[in-house]
Amino acid sequence: MSVKTSIDILVQNIESSLILMLGESGTAKEEMAFRFLEDGLAKKESVLVVLFAHSSLDYIGELKKRKIAVEKYLKDGTLNFIDAISFRSVPKEKLRNTIMLENASDLLALSINLNDISLKTTKLRIIFDQLSLIILYSSPMHVVNFLQSLAARVRQRKQSALMLLDTGVIDDQIEKTLHTIVDMVVETKRTEEPSGVQQLVRIKFAKHKFEPRWVQIV
Repeated sequence: MSVKTSIDILVQNIESSLILMLGESGTAKEEMAFRFLEDGLAKKESVLVVLFAHSSLDYIGELKKRKIAVEKYLKDGTLNFIDAISFRSVPKEKLRNTIMLENASDLLALSINLNDISLKTTKLRIIFDQLSLIILYSSPMHVVNFLQSLAARVRQRKQSALMLLDTGVIDDQIEKTLHTIVDMVVETKRTEEPSGVQQLVRIKFAKHKFEPRWVQIV
């Protein structure tokens, strides 16, 4: 049985790291993010998912398809969500362990809620789905300030945060600025081989020892 490719096995340590994962749409960034979440839960870490691209109900549905014991993790408080999209549809049921943002561009409210959850646990993984939408909703300077504060928190508290970003969506200068803030950059791509389509991932750089080659996602 092959070992699933994940960020955790490609780098020596993800602790105290703000991680940027870049790739075109359809290059398994979300798959790698799900595995990042699964690895965290397996290591008894708490997970916070910040959603700008999917509702928490939809995300929970995907987790259940992956045979993750969602109800258990929701009940014990291990799994939490900040949902910046569902307020538009006014969910009929109260969403468990979910904070609803009423304004997707309100980075102050997002930062305050992130900090409150972060302070409640010593081991925490944060997943942003998707960073490109946060950038589209807010001014670049506000996003940079927000990410600098986030980076300082995850480093100080020895936590980790993974941010998904579709390449080609934001300005090149903003993307270059992000590289100066983060502690690790992960890249994904898709190739056509005689044997079929391959999804690949690599660590472009990291502050800890890492595997630099392109690796097939299995």
